[in-house]
Amino acid sequence: MLIQGNSVHTPRKELEIGGIAWMRLTQFKSEYFKYQEVVCADVFCGTGRNDVQGEIVDGSPLRIMNAYRRSCNNNVNFKFWFSDILPEACATLRTLIPPQSNLSIKTMAAADALNALGNYLHKHPFTLLFLVLDPNGPKDFPRQEAIHLLNQYSPRIDIIPYISATTINRCIGARDKGGITFKGWLGSIENFDEGFVSMLVKHGRMGWIREPIQGDKQHWTILPTYGHFFPKSDWSKQGLVDVISDRGRKAIEFYNGNMGGCNEGI
Repeated sequence: MLIQGNSVHTPRKELEIGGIAWMRLTQFKSEYFKYQEVVCADVFCGTGRNDVQGEIVDGSPLRIMNAYRRSCNNNVNFKFWFSDILPEACATLRTLIPPQSNLSIKTMAAADALNALGNYLHKHPFTLLFLVLDPNGPKDFPRQEAIHLLNQYSPRIDIIPYISATTINRCIGARDKGGITFKGWLGSIENFDEGFVSMLVKHGRMGWIREPIQGDKQHWTILPTYGHFFPKSDWSKQGLVDVISDRGRKAIEFYNGNMGGCNEGI
């Protein structure tokens, strides 16, 4: 069986994605939630399993499905979209999740998947999209498609990205010094803040950023932002703080390479 993911920080990432999914899917049971349908999507779904130093850790598709079961939300119709550009990853994931009528596992590039999800939102005006973006690297991130989705349907999208700020900054440095031309994600950003965070919090969106983890040289962070029915408080005990708070701004400065902006990890 094909298994991916070997970072020591992978278990924390998967717990955070699963925890946020459970929180949101449970929150959607409220009588004040106005949408009839929620599509939960992961367009970098992978195999559904990670091997971290010999320990098998469930990936985000399995965490999302578990969050759905735990939420016991029968007030809203749910659909699940998992896609990956690797056919073998999709084939492995199909062995882990039983077939069901509201589940699709597709072999598809992330950019194409976002375009398809955008078309679905256009045709279904009472649908909210809960979207996980966990690319292998910044060059894989479908920035233009994500911007288009948020420009068109911002109130109807929760987006949960996970990415390495160090990788972004190093690639930008190489681009600027060497005159290298990058397509997509890296071709049109100036830094972590302007190119990534700003995209997620415009249109009045609210969200969180995870403060740096001690010892994480790649500076991975998760940046969930919400289009509707915002959570009442952040998860500061878990290191997730309001992105526009003082702690959030200091975290952004840190991820931009200003080590004076934040302590070296929590």
